[in-house]
Amino acid sequence: MKESDLRDMIAKNIDKIKPGLILLKKEQYIPSSKCTKSFIDLYAKDKEGNHVLIELKCNNSAARQAIHEVNKYVETVKQYLGVKNSEIHVIIASIEWSELLLPFSRFCSDTSFSVEGLRINLLENNADFEVETIEPFNISNGRLI
Repeated sequence: MKESDLRDMIAKNIDKIKPGLILLKKEQYIPSSKCTKSFIDLYAKDKEGNHVLIELKCNNSAARQAIHEVNKYVETVKQYLGVKNSEIHVIIASIEWSELLLPFSRFCSDTSFSVEGLRINLLENNADFEVETIEPFNISNGRLI
């Protein structure tokens, strides 16, 4: 499945990702004078009015880029829209997680905004999906001397 197909399928059924989400835009462009272009896969608002940035990945090779992209998107949204960390919720949704779980776990441990990981399980010949919450690992901060 291509990422664009996954994006369109999830956009049509965004409540499966998180009940109460309101999709604002697919491929939301956020301009920035300080970095490359930022296109958020799915940009939504939740019931509390928070900015929800949904990053989608279909395979392990693409999943390796997810954390880098999310960091870029969060910073450009904060700069461009004047949003605070407390007003941002990030959802990383991927079909495969073996290359993503450890960096995702570190990201969750280090960040001050709300982050959620979801495994997308494709159903019915890739015509539908269900979601499963990903629990991040406990991250070690190394040895204290």
